[in-house]
Amino acid sequence: MPPPNVVLDARLTRQMSVGMQTYVRELVARLPRIAPDLQFTAVTNADLTSTGLEVIRIGGSAAANFSLGEQLTLPGLMRRRGALAHFMSVYAPRFAGIPYVYTIHDLIHRRFPEYFSWKVPPYYRWIARPVAHAARAVITDARATVADLREHLGVADDQVRVVPLGVAERYFVEEQERANRSLAARERFGLHAPFLLYAGNHRKHKNLEILVRAWSELHRPCDLALTETGPFAFAIDRYASQYGRIVALGHVDPELLVSLYAGCAAAVQPSSYEGFGLSVLEGMAAGAPVIVA
Repeated sequence: MPPPNVVLDARLTRQMSVGMQTYVRELVARLPRIAPDLQFTAVTNADLTSTGLEVIRIGGSAAANFSLGEQLTLPGLMRRRGALAHFMSVYAPRFAGIPYVYTIHDLIHRRFPEYFSWKVPPYYRWIARPVAHAARAVITDARATVADLREHLGVADDQVRVVPLGVAERYFVEEQERANRSLAARERFGLHAPFLLYAGNHRKHKNLEILVRAWSELHRPCDLALTETGPFAFAIDRYASQYGRIVALGHVDPELLVSLYAGCAAAVQPSSYEGFGLSVLEGMAAGAPVIVA
């Protein structure tokens, strides 16, 4: 008798943060190796590194969040392929038709509704809440989120499984390699002074204006490097320093990110709230001093 097939909702969408996308990529790459007693099928709209599992490519509305395809086409496809589904982000179909587990990384949208679209509260009320209640288990990254799941979605504590995130092997950098990577990062991005690194998106709860203001008040040579694209929630041009520059790096691939962590004076995470804070763990793995709110 063949082993049961687990269908992974491995879509990568613009609503998902870099950390959420990393979660999907890493699970697709690793689950077949650590659970050889199961079969896996990944349903995705992206190019994923995968060995030992079937990959089904989808497009159109089935790949998009908040769409009819997500609610109708995606669950039909998953029902035909597996005995169990794993929805790896909060964006999931209301009716799956098969048993499933459901990952909710955090409930920042509910903690800070003023920072997000008016569509968010109805989505959590009519989609996320009932999906969470019907799940065989809700997976989250940190114990702190268990209370949020209970308060905002009414999920019982015994339905939740806390599975902390891990760090890819590439982030563990030896001392000599850190020196080489530091030089490579400085040359690649034109960083001429000691620099602070913020790795993450620019959403309001990330509290970036506090970081930029604090950097501008440093009276010693120091650049501030900020990753990811997208607008800032404040007028960043209002802040300047005679001792250094703000360097907007845009999106950087994982190997370059490792070099930035290895070369920075400190990695800074000023968020008002984090579900887990993967960048903090990545920075520490690469040997960076880490400053958190």
